[in-house]
Amino acid sequence: MAEELQHLIDKIKTEAVDKAEAEASRIVAEAKAKAAQIVKEAEANAASKLEKADKDSQAYTERSEKTLAQAARDVVLAVSQGVEKSVLGVLALNVEKSLTPELMQKLLLTLASGYAGKQATVSLSEEDSKKLASFITGEFQKKLGAGVVVQSDSGIFAGFRLSFENGKVSQEWTNAAIADALSAILRPALAKIVQQAVKG
Repeated sequence: MAEELQHLIDKIKTEAVDKAEAEASRIVAEAKAKAAQIVKEAEANAASKLEKADKDSQAYTERSEKTLAQAARDVVLAVSQGVEKSVLGVLALNVEKSLTPELMQKLLLTLASGYAGKQATVSLSEEDSKKLASFITGEFQKKLGAGVVVQSDSGIFAGFRLSFENGKVSQEWTNAAIADALSAILRPALAKIVQQAVKG
């Protein structure tokens, strides 16, 4: 009887140990599965965040490059406008200095042959009208072969305006008109120089 009892106790012990081991194995397996799931989710989350950070970084780089390119264009434009303004300012100043009374006399005589026989009005700055009045009413009028009116115009700083038929036909030889005509020719050349400088 003691033997049977011992056998029964051993059997209960073995079943309890087996059951405990099975339960422990199940708990360990569940814990491993849960840990694997947590690691998988963490890796997926990290990969997603890394991908988003990469996309954000790429978008930021593209925006920065576009902003830098726009800033470079703005600088080139500002510099080219400054250069153009300086060159045209120098041009206008040189045109004004070049329009001496002697040069204006030559221009007027050249124009007189093209408008022979037509009454003319010559508009000049107040200073130039004093210097050239006797030439215009003398030598110029003689070559023109018609009447001439000399008048001062406060809008003219250098040069002259020659008009016929009460202003219907006119020739602008003022510093502003000559500078405008020359600057129209120079602008494309200046633009080309600036573009070549940018390309390096």
